[in-house]
Amino acid sequence: MGLGLWGLDWAQSVVPEIPGVETVAWVDASEAARQRAIDAGLDQARMHPSLDAALNAVEADALLATVPLQVHIEAVRAGLEAGLDVLVEKPFADSREEAETVVELARAKGRLLAVNQNYRFFAALIKAKELIESGTIGQPQFMRVDFARLFGPEYRYFDLAEPLLSDMAIHHFDAMRFVLQDEPVAVSCTSWTETGTPFAGPPAASALIRFSKGTIVRYDGSWISRGPITTYGGNWQLDGSKGSIKWRFRGPKEERTTTEWVDLYLPAQEPSKQSLPPIEFWDRSGVLDAFARTIEGAAPSPMLSLGEDNLNSLDLMFGLIESAANGGAWLERNGSNWQAMRSAA
Repeated sequence: MGLGLWGLDWAQSVVPEIPGVETVAWVDASEAARQRAIDAGLDQARMHPSLDAALNAVEADALLATVPLQVHIEAVRAGLEAGLDVLVEKPFADSREEAETVVELARAKGRLLAVNQNYRFFAALIKAKELIESGTIGQPQFMRVDFARLFGPEYRYFDLAEPLLSDMAIHHFDAMRFVLQDEPVAVSCTSWTETGTPFAGPPAASALIRFSKGTIVRYDGSWISRGPITTYGGNWQLDGSKGSIKWRFRGPKEERTTTEWVDLYLPAQEPSKQSLPPIEFWDRSGVLDAFARTIEGAAPSPMLSLGEDNLNSLDLMFGLIESAANGGAWLERNGSNWQAMRSAA
């Protein structure tokens, strides 16, 4: 469901790669979007203006929702109510309350709800997680994450209130949780913009995040950087009590995996470039493969972000947005809510 440029890319570049997964229908309420998809080579006979129309014509097991953010919840709810398992693009909700309602609906219906957190499916991030879990660098202490690019003509979310934090950075926030296997407990964030920008909200931000096991993360991100760019995955460095690791991953489309690397730094030793684990399906293909395998009865992959787990990534995003709205105030996590800290973190 959703045949904009991103949905069309899913249909043409991702879904055909996964064995055992077949598109039985495409859905978009826009006649222009459907015609554009037909012109791009999609089968007109499988094209439908609504989910109901599609399900009246075909049998389906799951819904892939690639609709705009504003209608994520509507699409997810429709799929779950129809008895389908659902994979939805990130971030999957505009609010914690909406996200909770569909997580509960999925549980009540006994259906799978997963979120496309595709940055988990890159070898460099997986290798960094392995080095942390093995104790190679000791206790994680301080992590730096830098994302810097200048928006281009392909950018689609100029109208968001916090375009960096709620679109791009949700990838990085989820990756932090995944690689550290930990949850945030306190945040402070400042976001900003510049005169003449087409963005409705701040396209740049700087944040500090404290995780429950003590790791401090500094996050700097910008869609308006005129200097050296990073990959979409960003540049990462984690200092531990015994050593450090640096890594980068997820380049632009033609360099998705060729720009990946992980370097290990240990005292009194030369830096060593780490061999990366082989991945059969990476990026969005990895997400779809893990989603399909789970539907078929396999135990959910820890790399697959299920809706309930993804609530924590949303919580981090919402906490940073709230801090930015309050002048960078330190907030501490209280369940799913964020509240002002009594003293500086």
